[in-house]
Amino acid sequence: MNEADRIRWDRKYGDKEPSLEITPDPFLVRSIKGIRPGRALDLGCGSGDNAITLAGAGFEVTAVDISRVGLKRAGERASKAGVTVLFQCSDAEDFDFGDQAYDLITGFYFLNRHIFPRIRKALKPGGIFLYKTYTMDELRYRPELNRDYLLEHEELKTVFGDFEILLYDERDTGTECSVRFLARRP
Repeated sequence: MNEADRIRWDRKYGDKEPSLEITPDPFLVRSIKGIRPGRALDLGCGSGDNAITLAGAGFEVTAVDISRVGLKRAGERASKAGVTVLFQCSDAEDFDFGDQAYDLITGFYFLNRHIFPRIRKALKPGGIFLYKTYTMDELRYRPELNRDYLLEHEELKTVFGDFEILLYDERDTGTECSVRFLARRP
């Protein structure tokens, strides 16, 4: 586990005032409406908004994050929401994704290119990859960001080119530049 990353994220979640209000990403909420619940993996789950929402929609959810502080809050919030989520403290590179283990894998504002092959392998045939993160254009709003954590234009189309791409949308909202990606494994 990358100790420096864990400390940085623990500090970030420790500095925030805990909220019990669950506020999932609207892209996740819209996208899961047509997906039959099954096993889901939420990568970089933070304080658990998306994982809790998935569990509330009937998914059996495993949620992974490097931050113990974020996961502690996520567990408390899931309990208050009355849902069960298996929270795992792990660096995504150290996590065992398994082989054809998940019907849905999500990741929001989290990028580690090294795990893309493992995501591909961990999805069941017909499984969905639902993803949203920043593109290189985000540097115009936040030039201090590390380029390693920003996607190149159309990078996901290349990496997951053999998947059925259901939605690919790069956008500049005036405050952030991100990509929304929804694809099905053949």
